[in-house]
Amino acid sequence: MSKSVVKIKVFELKRITIQEKQIIYSFKIVIIGGPGVGKTCLFNRFCFNSFNFDTSMTIGLNFHSIDIPIYNSENLDSNTEFFVSNSIFDFGGQERFTPLIPKFLRGADGTILVFDLLNKKSLEQLDFWYNQLIKHANGLDIPKILVGSKSDLISKSGENKKINKKLIYNFLKLKNLDSYYLTSSLENYNVVEVFKELNDLMLRKHESKFRLG
Repeated sequence: MSKSVVKIKVFELKRITIQEKQIIYSFKIVIIGGPGVGKTCLFNRFCFNSFNFDTSMTIGLNFHSIDIPIYNSENLDSNTEFFVSNSIFDFGGQERFTPLIPKFLRGADGTILVFDLLNKKSLEQLDFWYNQLIKHANGLDIPKILVGSKSDLISKSGENKKINKKLIYNFLKLKNLDSYYLTSSLENYNVVEVFKELNDLMLRKHESKFRLG
């Protein structure tokens, strides 16, 4: 009687290390400015890396949450993944949404004030939004970045359409804003840099040992 041979295959077990993900901070970011200045394009480019040529106005608001990696500057050898969570709100600039402004701005940790580089009125409209920020969001104490949008159109426009740089820097100084960026959502120019700078400012405001990764 023949004996059957049973072969047993031994598999080596390998240790799998799963890094732990920790949300260290949750920041509310509001994008404000007049209608048609490019707030939603900025929002879509950063949150979804997309650009839509549709120029229709935002109805109410857009919202998206995104996690950004940070690191512990006092413990660079940590195996834990750390993140700051951004809750980003893009608010419609039309007058009919004015009653919603207090609730929209309340609790903001940082803000981006957007104007159109080829529309002087859009810079003047930021006076209203800045005052609302002060009134409803403790605006004097939170980081604020000024953004001039649609920089890709500057070279295609006549000098008479461009906003005088002196007006822009006077506004920046008068309102004591933290930074100023030219951006193009179409060309994805300086969009990520704006949000990285704002997060860095918010972390420093909290005297955090964490920095952007």
